[in-house]
Formats: sequence, C-alpha cells, structure tokens
Amino acid sequence: MVERIGYRLILLFLLFLSQTEIVLAQKKAEQIIPDAEKRKILRARKLFNEFKIYEGERILKDLVHDHPNEAYYHEALVQLQHQVLGRLNAASVELQSYNSSLLTDSTNNSGDDDDYALHETQKANQLVAKKDSVEVEWNGLDTGPRKEDKKELRKKNTNEEEESAINEAVVTIDSSLIHEDFDEDGLGLPKKQKKINSSLAKKLKALSDLAQIPYDAYKLDLIQNCRRATLQVEFADSASAYLRQLLVDTLNPDIRAGDLAVEAYENGLDELNGNDQVSAVKYFNKAIELFADYYAAYLHLGDAYSFLGKDSDVIRKYNDANLLQPTKPEPLEKLSQFFYQRGKYKEAAAACIAAISIYPQQDYMQLLKRIVNKTGKDFNTQWIQRPVYPLTTSKNYFELFAKEKTPWWQYQVAEGDVHSYFDTLGMVRPNDKTNERYLEVYAWKRMLRDTKKDTFQFARAMDKIGYLDCYVLISCFHHDLYGQFADFAKRNPEKIKDYFYILINWEDKKFDKLRKEVAPKK
Repeated sequence: MVERIGYRLILLFLLFLSQTEIVLAQKKAEQIIPDAEKRKILRARKLFNEFKIYEGERILKDLVHDHPNEAYYHEALVQLQHQVLGRLNAASVELQSYNSSLLTDSTNNSGDDDDYALHETQKANQLVAKKDSVEVEWNGLDTGPRKEDKKELRKKNTNEEEESAINEAVVTIDSSLIHEDFDEDGLGLPKKQKKINSSLAKKLKALSDLAQIPYDAYKLDLIQNCRRATLQVEFADSASAYLRQLLVDTLNPDIRAGDLAVEAYENGLDELNGNDQVSAVKYFNKAIELFADYYAAYLHLGDAYSFLGKDSDVIRKYNDANLLQPTKPEPLEKLSQFFYQRGKYKEAAAACIAAISIYPQQDYMQLLKRIVNKTGKDFNTQWIQRPVYPLTTSKNYFELFAKEKTPWWQYQVAEGDVHSYFDTLGMVRPNDKTNERYLEVYAWKRMLRDTKKDTFQFARAMDKIGYLDCYVLISCFHHDLYGQFADFAKRNPEKIKDYFYILINWEDKKFDKLRKEVAPKK
C-alpha cells in the first residue's frame, strides 16, 4: 500500500505544474517579452512547484497590474491557478489515502518490533509536519513575510531548497533496510531509512499545505482573474475557456454511464493517447454499446477516425455528439478544425460560427480568423477594450467606476435610468419606458447618443443597419453578458450568420458608403 501511494506522490510532485496548457499565443508572446519579465515568470512557476502558491501568485498579479493590456501575463496567472485548483481536491484524497495506509500497515505489523519502530517514526514525522504547518511563512500558504528580516527569510528558503528539492522522487520504503547501519538516536532505525522518512515527511507536509487551501475561495479568485483578463485583452483564450468551464458547463453529460461503459471509454482514451487509433475505436464503440448517449465517447471517436483518415465517419460522429449535447460547442469546433485541415474553408467557417453562436469563446474567434485569412480576406472581430464590467441589476454598486464625463461614464449612468426595468440577467421586464430587450443594448444606445460622433465608429455603423445587438453581445462578448447572449442567440440564429458575413466582408466596396457615414470628420 505504501509503495502504491509513494508512486502516486511521485506523479503528483513531478507533474504538479506541467506546461500542457500553454497556448500558442502565449508561446509567441514569450519570445518578445523582456528578459526581466521572463525571469519573474520562471520564478513564479518555481514557487508554484514548491507549493508556495500565494508567493508565486503575487509575482504574477504584479505583472498583470504592470501590463494590463498584455495577454501573456493574464494567461500565465489563470493557467497556473487553474492547475492548482484541479489539484486541491486530489491533494486531500491523496493525504487521506496515505494516512489510511499508514494506519492499516501499523495495525497489521504491530507484532513486528522492527516494522513497529518504522511506523512509529513515520507517525512522528507526520506529527512534525503537522506542527510545522502552523508556521505558514515557509509552507506556500503565506501571503508575505511578516516582521522577520527578509535576508533571514531568503537564507531559510535557500537552506530548504538545498536540503531537499520538492520534485525529487519518493523512494519506496524497503523493510530490509532496518537490518543495516542503525542510528543511535533511540529509534532503532538505520540512517538511510531515517533520511528516507524525513524526505517523505517533507513531501507530505507540502501536500498537506496544498490541501489546506480553501477550494471555493480559490475558485472565486480564479474566476475574478479570468473576468478581468477577458475585460482587458481580446485573446485571453484560457481565461475565456475557464469561465465557460467553471460557470456554464458545470454538469457532466455522461454522469449516468455505468462502470463498464466508463472503463471502456477510459481504455479508449489510453489507446488514443498511445497512438493506437484502431484499438481506441473499438473501445469507444464498446462504451457506446453499453451507454448509447455517451457524449464524450462520440466526441473522441470522431478524433480517432480523423487520425485514421475516415472523413465521413469523422463528420458523422461529431454531428452525433452535437445532437446529443447541442449546448456544447466542442463538436462544432472540432468539425471546424477538421474542415480547416482538409482545406474546406467555407464549411470550416460555418461550423466555427455555429460554435461561436453557442459560446463566443475567444479561441474560436481566433480559429475563425485563421480560416478567413486562408480565403485571402482579413477578419477583424471589432472587439474593443472596456474599462468597466457589463452592467447588471443584481448589484447596487459598480465593481469598476468609469471616469466622469467619459463615454463609459454615460454607459454606467444608463443603468440607473432603468434599474427596475431589467431583471438580473439583463432582460427587460414589461414597462412603459423602453422596449429594448437587453440591458447591454439599451446602455450602448444611450452611450452612442450622448457621446461625440467620432467615437465607436463600427458600433454606430451597426446601429444604423440594425446590428448593434450582434456587435455588443458577440464581438464585445464578456461572460457577464452570457444570459443576454444565450437568449439572443436562440432567437436570432440567421441574424448572427448575417452579422458574421458583415464582419468578414467589412472592407469590401459594398460597405464603403456606410463606413464613410460613421467615419470621423477630418
């Protein structure tokens, strides 16, 4: 039992902060950011790997504050936070499993003096770890040095790093070691064994520190950082995806799948990751036989067929997944990627727009831009940065205040005019003041009316031709607008397609007159 848990600990520590979530845009940005900032990012990652979570976060949040318009820093922060969030519950389970194994092993070996001494030392190490965890300055939960001298703090950290790197492998305890080179400290343990126990205790202490981070509070902080990222930069791809994951797709569509179906599906994933697509197809089909509505199995079956070059099967399986879960954009996004790789750009664009109509995730917008560029056109989403969050009637205060007399100040003033006329999602209630269905559209119209005509040219053009709602709910989408967007998308699927036609062809001559009408006067 201890050996198996030791193996899991190795995986947990060595894979704690993998780089699998780093997106293409971030890799490009990393090549041009200053060396001094790169070193800060590397330092933050090192602290995360040492389970000094809040110290690492402080570095990244300072970088975000100093560079609010750079997607790279926002992405670095939310990606690392997301990885930590995914391991908080796992850390608790790991500790419980380990403690249970120690208790079981101690009971089973209580008659063996040598093993009993070994387990007594393990329990002692655990008590030491528990005692040390109270001193939060060094365990990764500290929010900063207190009144202690900073030089001494650095010295202690350096000594800890030299004594035992947090990522070293956990050595499986071997009972044969107790027969050689005994220590003389009264515990009856060999020096080598004592060193192993000490190293393991330190790792357990770090794991315990991770488990102490409150999940709900940490999740809320991640959500807030994602909201801020998507407010300030256009292509914060990870932040946009995490908001949907944490706030929209919160239910597992395959929760009713039985154990045998789940086992077959997981075997299929293993084979797919091991590049054995033929075996993966067999397992995924087996999972579907056992549970006919297995959404994830259909989705990955399409992936496997794509590797095998069975194009008709790919399209069919992605469409099957879409029919099973029409509120999830992944089947359409995968279909778009498939058509893009086959050079079928018209079909790829149509599938991508359909995915955006479910949720305007920022990486879907980037995919559409790549597709359109392949046809020889440019594609500008017309996104603009905004200094304030979308309006809501669910609060009686603003999280961010616009500067007085600026356009966005006019935008926020609009909410006070109609606070009681819209519900908490931003949809209109019956009233005698406005028929505008969405609070966001109402506020934008008020802002355009009361600000100079040389601002927001594209928005004014869309207002002229009746597409302002598309612009503010799609091009300027923020997750806070999701309730209004979802209602609008359900009611106006054809209008959304027409809007994307306008976006894709905005530089064509057919729109010259409209562009001139809203252009600033020289």
